[in-house]
Amino acid sequence: MAVIKLSDIQLVYDGDTLTISSVKTPEKSVTLDAQSVEELVDFVQGLAPVDESDGPGSNRRESFRVPVLDDSGLAVTLVKGNKRCEAKPANISMTGVFIKVPEKSQPDFKISDEIFVELTYQKSKIELEAIVRRIEDGGIGLFFPVTIKSEHVNPPPLVRRIVMDLQRQWMLHTRDS
Repeated sequence: MAVIKLSDIQLVYDGDTLTISSVKTPEKSVTLDAQSVEELVDFVQGLAPVDESDGPGSNRRESFRVPVLDDSGLAVTLVKGNKRCEAKPANISMTGVFIKVPEKSQPDFKISDEIFVELTYQKSKIELEAIVRRIEDGGIGLFFPVTIKSEHVNPPPLVRRIVMDLQRQWMLHTRDS
């Protein structure tokens, strides 16, 4: 079970539900199922003021990054022209993925390059256009433009499901650690 305390608020995640309560008065609580948690995240993201200078993929965080466990089942393939490269996902969000690529197969990407990314997870596959946003030692940050609609995070349903499943995996992993 994962437990996080923020001042007088306690968040408890048991793998299925999220309970938010007061530390001082635990009987004052609310419990949310997975769908309600997703709606809460969308609501909270909608509260953030929109800075007109921020465009999609800017430095402002548009969604939370979820660490990807080695045994998560997520496979990432980069495609540029007729070249394909397998990559290891380090973290993923509703708007992109940060991947690690072995040094010997490091693709020749530059910031703003447009490529395609195949995400394969639990017998499902989606191909997304991606823009290279960050390059650092052994890692590449990719942004999925299709995930932003009218300045709001709105990923395809399969991307949303993958990220939520990987978030649950990570929460269960941290609970068991």
